[in-house]
Order: sequence, then C-alpha cells, then structure tokens
Amino acid sequence: MEAARIQAALAKSRDYIDSLTVNSPVNVPEEVVADEHKFFTWDNEKRTPSEKPYLFDWSYYNGVVMEGLFDVYEAAPSAGEKYLDYVHRYLDAMIVTGEDGKKHLSRDLAGYVDHHGADCYKTASLLLRASDGRDSYMEVCRELYRDLTDESHVNSKGNIVPKEYTEAALGHNYWHSWAKGKPPKYKVWLDGIYMLQPFISRFAARTGDGAQLALVQERLDWVASTMLAPSGMYYHACNSKDDVCPYHWTRAMGWYGMAMVDVMESLPEQYMDARKAALKTFADGMLKYQKESGLWTNVADWPTTETNRLEVSGTAMMVYTILKGVRKGWLDASYRDAAVKAFVAMAEQKLVDGRLEDIYLKASANNTNNYELPEYYLPDEGKGSGPFIMAYSEMLYL
Repeated sequence: MEAARIQAALAKSRDYIDSLTVNSPVNVPEEVVADEHKFFTWDNEKRTPSEKPYLFDWSYYNGVVMEGLFDVYEAAPSAGEKYLDYVHRYLDAMIVTGEDGKKHLSRDLAGYVDHHGADCYKTASLLLRASDGRDSYMEVCRELYRDLTDESHVNSKGNIVPKEYTEAALGHNYWHSWAKGKPPKYKVWLDGIYMLQPFISRFAARTGDGAQLALVQERLDWVASTMLAPSGMYYHACNSKDDVCPYHWTRAMGWYGMAMVDVMESLPEQYMDARKAALKTFADGMLKYQKESGLWTNVADWPTTETNRLEVSGTAMMVYTILKGVRKGWLDASYRDAAVKAFVAMAEQKLVDGRLEDIYLKASANNTNNYELPEYYLPDEGKGSGPFIMAYSEMLYL
C-alpha cells in the first residue's frame, strides 16, 4: 500500500482521537467522574442517574478507551505525554482514601466490582500498567487481584470468587457473570477472557505468582481446544464443545485475540509455543473472512448487508492483534499487510465527518440472534473507539 495513504490514515485518526479525548470540551475525566449526571460521549450504554448501571464510571468500555491512550503513549512517549496525563486524571478520579488510610477504588463509582463479573475487572489492567509498583494504583490492584485469586478471601457479598465461580470442567475459567450467584446460560465468553486474563497474568508476572500464570495458560488452552469451530473461527460463548452459542461475532473473537497478545507479554517462555500456535490458528481463521474492503462484518461468516455491516470494533481488534503479534515476533511478517489494509480502510471508510461509524452496541450470548439490529450500529461507541485507538498505537510502531 502507498505510504501516502497510510500517513493520511494516521493523521486523520490522530485528529479523531484527540477530538474525542484530550481536546474534547466535554470528555474531561475528573468532571465526568465527579458528576453523576455526566457521561463520556463514547458511553452509549449510559443510563439516567437513577438507573445508572453497576459499572458506573468504572467500566470496560471506558477502560478500553483509556488503555488505548496508554498504548499510544507507550508507542510514542515523547509525543504522548498528553495521553498519559489524561489517563492519570481518569484513574485518580476513581480512587479514594479509605478510613484505613489506604487507597481504594471508589465504591460509589464502581459499586459492584467485586461480585458482579468479569467486565468489572478489565480496567484493573490499566491501573497495573500505569503503576510503578508502589503507588496507590498498585494498592487497588492488590485488592482486585485478591478478589479474583485468593481462595480464603470472602468478598462483600459473602462469596469466594475463585472457588465458587471457576470450574475445573471449564479449564478453571471464570463464569462471565456471577451476579446473584447464578451462572449465565453460557458460562465462558470470549469477552470474559479479555476482561480478566491480561490483568491476572500481568499481576502474577510482576509478583512472581507462578501458580496463577499456570492457571492462565490452562484457561487459554481450554478456550483454544473447546471454543474453536470447524470453520477456523471461535464461538461467542460456550459451556462445552457440545453446548455453544453458534454465532461467530467478530468483536467477541476480537476480544479473544487481544487477550492472547496481551497475555503473551507476561507468560513464561515454557508456555509460549502453545500460545504462538493458538495465535496463528486464530489469525489464519479470521483472515479467511476478511472482506475485499479490508474490513470484517459484524458476524464474520455472513455476507455483507445493511444489517450485517462492515463493523469497526471487531476490525480494530483484528488490526491490534495481528500487528502486535507481528511486532513481537509471534506472527510472521507476512500477516502485516492485511492488518494495515484494515486500518486504512477504517480511516477512509468509517471515519466520516469526525465520527467513527458502524460500531455495534452489544450482542447476546443467549442463543438468540440480536446481531442484526440496525439501531445498534452507533458512532464513537467506546467498545469500538477504544480498540480503534489501540489499533492506531500499533500502526505507530510501523
């Protein structure tokens, strides 16, 4: 691809990212977090204050936007201080000093984080990455890690998460949700792998917790052997090989791809052959369904229609996964061109008048088809704009 097209796509993307975040007059982290009537504009799951959902301002769809900005900072530190500052302002606004004098995640802002489910823990990975190992972020990370891994810890709802909401039959994977102590129809979702395993693996690697790193490997091995379909793609969710949610939703697979490359940064070398093989299988399976435009549809193996559009969030996740895999040497360099083509296509086709279009709001794993709702295609939705920023960060390394 011509260098001029790539540079134009990068410049257009940078302007969009800045207008959405660091230059936005309304997406001011400390102001949004402090006011229950305010929401980030990319939070399209926002509710009125009386119906504010359990995640409050501590949510994975806010977290992936912020983590994308942190990725941009890491890719180009000399020009990225404004992104790091923005991330710190958000995280600092989420933390309070308790009666014990220690720093804690505000329960007013993240009320159910220790007993609802996997989604509540995604942003812990960002806290850990932004920590120097001794600061208030690390104090909060220790609490969140304890919630997930300590078999003697009883959480605020009287539950012991690693005993009650993981199962050997599921490769010791966590249920995606443990609200009310009842499992969802499908316990293991690809989404949940991304929400939990990068944080657990990074904390375990930093603290020398080899037992947890072994569990992370077991969980990913289980997904690779249980949720892989004959088509080469993965099912959205499952309980076993014979009990699956049959849709190949691109964003669900994207979460899993990003989980793999993020976890691989922390795993011991003894586990890497299996992870590299799984990553190659994943990339090969997904590239078979990349459309001529360079993008992927919302449901990857269905034709492009008005209700199954070329979709941004899943495409951005594929770009991030493949480019990071190539950069780290886990995928052959021959995979790079397909990812670059996808990124440029997003910038040229989906970044329109300063808005990132065709991000699908959400899809169910209850075996009903809500993957084709036209009203669910939204602009600037955090589950798409965040991964788009992550994809941009990987383009910067090129």
